[in-house]
Amino acid sequence: MKFLILYRRRWWLFYLPVMVCASAVLWAAGTQWLVLPPDKVVIAAGAPTGSYSRQAQRYAEHLERNGIDVEIVYAEFEKGSLDRLSNPQDASSVGFAPGIYAPTVQGIQALAVIAQEPLWIFTSLNGPAALGQAKGLRIAAGHVNGASYLAASQVLAHAGIRVADVRFETLSDNAATDALADGKVDMVFQIAGDDSQAIQLLTRMGGIQLLGVEQGAALEIQNRYLKTLLLPQGSIELRGDIPPKDLTMMSLQTHLLVRPNLHPALQRALLDAALEVNESPSFLHHQGQFPKLRGTDFPLTNTAKAYSLGDRPWMETLLPYGKAQVAQLLTFAVIPTVALALMIFAWIPKLFDWRVRAALNHFYGELKFIESEMEAIASNDPMALRGLLERIDAIERRVIEMDLPKEYFERWYTLREHLSAAQERLLKLRSR
Repeated sequence: MKFLILYRRRWWLFYLPVMVCASAVLWAAGTQWLVLPPDKVVIAAGAPTGSYSRQAQRYAEHLERNGIDVEIVYAEFEKGSLDRLSNPQDASSVGFAPGIYAPTVQGIQALAVIAQEPLWIFTSLNGPAALGQAKGLRIAAGHVNGASYLAASQVLAHAGIRVADVRFETLSDNAATDALADGKVDMVFQIAGDDSQAIQLLTRMGGIQLLGVEQGAALEIQNRYLKTLLLPQGSIELRGDIPPKDLTMMSLQTHLLVRPNLHPALQRALLDAALEVNESPSFLHHQGQFPKLRGTDFPLTNTAKAYSLGDRPWMETLLPYGKAQVAQLLTFAVIPTVALALMIFAWIPKLFDWRVRAALNHFYGELKFIESEMEAIASNDPMALRGLLERIDAIERRVIEMDLPKEYFERWYTLREHLSAAQERLLKLRSR
């Protein structure tokens, strides 16, 4: 009987396929659906002495408290972070960059705008009083691919000054400050936050003046990556009256950037870090103004869009970062899959038991029909009892051929006893 073959091979034919399917489901859940986030992230932070480096250090402190190892790598200028993120061979997956680079890169997305960095324009007191007078001057604006240079060229173009009309020097930060103080350059353009040492020095240095941008609102309309920023009189230093009047400045939005394939849980951890690191006020912005998830120059990730609506896995609202990811995998994949597999394992023996019961009940049904016919046939046609005996013998042969596993021997013997009892009764009826 095939049943015995199936029973003897039940581990290969039933249990093993269930185990393979369960393992496949767990593998798919762990690698495709509920993938655990990486335990290390590499942040591209621009120049080692720049503001992005300081940002990266603060982000690293927050992430490491959540059990995430952080490595910070540097580049020569701001676009170096984007170059790293755009290079699939580079290990970097997080970086910072101003929005002015947005038209030049593809495949990089933003989590949030985390700061607004002004374009500081400094000149000597004897220098030009407006940007339209900068023709022929020596201007320090950093690297030609740097954000300061790109913003300076666009602001000067708005004032009617072409790049060919001035002489740019690739000086920035403290080198540009020293050059302006020594008269080696006539103007300094610098994209920097209020925590920049070079900017703090220049705003308080004697003989140096800070210039604004005329018709800044019109420039913002023409170039959406440049934003107007009002610097009120005395906002840098009230006692020293710095600046001595309200100035309209241009600024760039600093973005927290990621590769699109960065794990969503890690993206949310970075956004949590941004709330901690960037929400503090300064004289340039209010408490809670940053991070902001609207009005980004780079396309926003889907995770950031969901985060802005308060949509995040409920496990992350109850448990710490690392434990929440493991709890999600266990709750939605491991536990249900293992429970279902165990239920199937428990059901397989019942399937065999049901099959044996069905086979035995079939023989009992045939025997019952024979027993119900015995008395009538014995009274009306005793010779027909031989046919009933042959039918019982046929049933007995089929039962003997069943060759059931030893777990079912008791039921098998009981059926054999019933068949023997029916045979004896038939023989008695024939002998009358």
